Amino acid sequence: MYKNSKSLFLVAATILLLTTYGCKKGTFDINDTNPNVPSTVAPSLILPSALLSTATIAYGNPGGGSQTGNDLFNIYMGYWAVSGDYIPSAALLTYNITSDFGGSIWESAYPTIQNLKAINTYYAGSKVGNNYAGISLILQAYLMERMVNIYNNVPYTQAANSGTNFFPAYDDAKTIYTSLISQLDSSVTLINSATAATDNPGSADLVYGGKMSSWVAFAKTLKLKMLLHLTQTSDGATYIPAHLTGAVPSDFIGAGADAAVSGLYNNGAAANQNPLWQEIGYTTTLSDNGNKAYFRACSYAVNFYLANNDPRASLFYTVNTSGAIKGRAFGSTKLEHNADISGLGGNATGNPQTSGLLQSAAQPAVLISASESLFLQAEAAQRGYITGTAATLYQSAVAESFRLLGVSSPTSAAATYTAQNSDAVNFTTSADKIKTIITQKWAANNTIDPLESWNDWRRLGYPSDLPISIYPGTTATHIPYRLLYPTSENNYNKDNVAKQGTINALTSKIFWMP
Repeated sequence: MYKNSKSLFLVAATILLLTTYGCKKGTFDINDTNPNVPSTVAPSLILPSALLSTATIAYGNPGGGSQTGNDLFNIYMGYWAVSGDYIPSAALLTYNITSDFGGSIWESAYPTIQNLKAINTYYAGSKVGNNYAGISLILQAYLMERMVNIYNNVPYTQAANSGTNFFPAYDDAKTIYTSLISQLDSSVTLINSATAATDNPGSADLVYGGKMSSWVAFAKTLKLKMLLHLTQTSDGATYIPAHLTGAVPSDFIGAGADAAVSGLYNNGAAANQNPLWQEIGYTTTLSDNGNKAYFRACSYAVNFYLANNDPRASLFYTVNTSGAIKGRAFGSTKLEHNADISGLGGNATGNPQTSGLLQSAAQPAVLISASESLFLQAEAAQRGYITGTAATLYQSAVAESFRLLGVSSPTSAAATYTAQNSDAVNFTTSADKIKTIITQKWAANNTIDPLESWNDWRRLGYPSDLPISIYPGTTATHIPYRLLYPTSENNYNKDNVAKQGTINALTSKIFWMP
């Protein structure tokens, strides 16, 4: 059920000194400095490590346990259930959220942000480093945006400060968001004003290989994502369009241009594997890895895919011993064995393949998929925030999801799929086009970006029929709204945690929630 946290031993020793993983419970401080870390390290060494760490936070499960990272969001959003072959965790199955839930997300994000800040410090006042500095600002915003969406108020202005303040104050979540949106604008300005060819990160950039126009699109897509989270806020209707003036679809991540970390993952050692493969895939000898046997297909998602003749069903999930895709209700106490309930990833052997969530140990780790970007654009166009045709963007978003999962002839397959007579898939005939966009965005983000699915549910209430746990004794009437501040933070920064008041995972909301 549980596995130890692992680092990716693929880069120089200097990089590893800058990467903080696997902190023991109760000993973590987001501002700890390592006395062995050199005071100045070249950004070309910092950036690859920071990207690998970011990918583990966003695409894997940095803590390794079944209640520590992105696994929680996959459970909340009806993608995953817990195997009937294991003794269940009552706390997990009843949403009895504690400060241990998701703590490794926090404990991995802040050291990564501190390392990224070192890039900006290195180049302070110099245009020679504008490309590196711009990428660093984008990645910091990417990580901080996730922190706000999970915890609301968090340390920001005083955090990740190289040990100058061991008890950072918490910043207002809305203020952080506003600052991050401005920071993304600044990152674009920095990149566009870069003047030296020597500033290009080249192979140190594990996402785009130094193609800086793609980082500009990443920044603008992340900004769009953040702005759409504000649709239900009191000033969203004026604030959002004001920050998207002149925006067109070509500004953002487009078809075939997934933002993904790649190039260093391999099956040579467990620590070298793609973080998702390491979490729910296979060992180097193709036996079940990590939590693969503990998590199974959730009947809610399985039923959705099968009811809508969705070709991705067998790519998100493996068939059972009867050759069928079968899910299990989250919280079920029925005696259902792993041989009967489908596993995750669409890969039943561990051998490299060209389709499914789990294709190989060397597959890229997605930060923002082209599909998600296009769904964001479809929503923005439908709301009138950007130019572009919502129907076209929606169709492309579905096709890109099919392409990413390895569906044959994805464009034509998506056209057939979306032509069905159902509001869940057919944008043209849908009576509620925003609902259709978000429903299909949920269907595409299964395991790839479950946090964004959670954001959409908390923001808009879609999927509107999302089930809650059926485990005996469950009193919750909906899934959690947020996580609690982690044990480490309560231990080492308790006074500032206390200033946030009483937090309840089922009733305390993120600032942008209605």
